[in-house]
Amino acid sequence: MLKPLILACVLLSWGAQASAQSLRCGRDFAQIGETKFVIESKCGAPAAKDSFCKPIGIAPSTIGRPPHVACDMVEEWTYKPGIGQFITILQFREGELREMKYGPRQ
Repeated sequence: MLKPLILACVLLSWGAQASAQSLRCGRDFAQIGETKFVIESKCGAPAAKDSFCKPIGIAPSTIGRPPHVACDMVEEWTYKPGIGQFITILQFREGELREMKYGPRQ
């Protein structure tokens, strides 16, 4: 009796974690690991797009040149799902969705 209860709790918590990292787009979800093309086909065009260089470390200096900061190009797409919903910021690296952040409710 205890094993099925534990299994149900584990499955429910796993499902909650999976939905915490997704953006509902109509009847579908945008999920970590999907490409920009797939996300845009599911969710449409974002309300805003931005890109920046996220520092990942300092590259060693070479003769006659100072050290420089190495960076990873990040593209951010902002979606505004609707009134009462959280603004969702999707971060892409190398063309794939790597991170989701949630802003304030609209």
